[in-house]
Amino acid sequence: MHHSLSPKTMIFLLGVVLCIGVVLTLAVCVLQRALGRKMEPDKPQPLKIQPGDEAAFTLSAIKSVVTQLKADQNTLREQLAVAERNAEERSRKLELLVRETADGVIIFDAQGYVTLSNPQVRTLLAVDTWSRRRYPEIFQNHPTLAKLVGNCFENGIEVREKTVEIQMQDNDARQLQISALPTRDRMGALESVVCIVRQVNPMPPPA
Repeated sequence: MHHSLSPKTMIFLLGVVLCIGVVLTLAVCVLQRALGRKMEPDKPQPLKIQPGDEAAFTLSAIKSVVTQLKADQNTLREQLAVAERNAEERSRKLELLVRETADGVIIFDAQGYVTLSNPQVRTLLAVDTWSRRRYPEIFQNHPTLAKLVGNCFENGIEVREKTVEIQMQDNDARQLQISALPTRDRMGALESVVCIVRQVNPMPPPA
């Protein structure tokens, strides 16, 4: 036996179905949103640096650089002091050797100025080496010596025990062996020229 539903009952049932549909739809939307958040990778947030933090970082970096520069400067000062002491020690030893040798020795720096000499060379050549002068002035009365030393400076030509005759102011002739030897630094640049003078014939006794 079929019972027909009344209009009120039909409206009630339709309302219930609609409510259930709305609830299900909302549940599906909420579930999709929740799953979507879980599936999305975490995006790194940009680092926000405040102006105060940036200034502090810059100041810290500058202080670090200044500290390192001061340490390097102190190290260089120590190395320079050691090098100067070593140079002074070598200079004293060289001066002692030059003074005590029997040969005449005169040393010119890279610009040709006399830097070291001994009494023997002043006696043998009758030249004044005390004042700071260049080799053309020192040997102005001995053009042969000036030419030999000049070739050593300008062309790097070494002279070893070359016998030359020089005229003294009293017209006395002396036979001398001349050596002109360049010295160079580690980079190969000319550092000095050493001129060694040795007498061949004995000097006449004083009158």
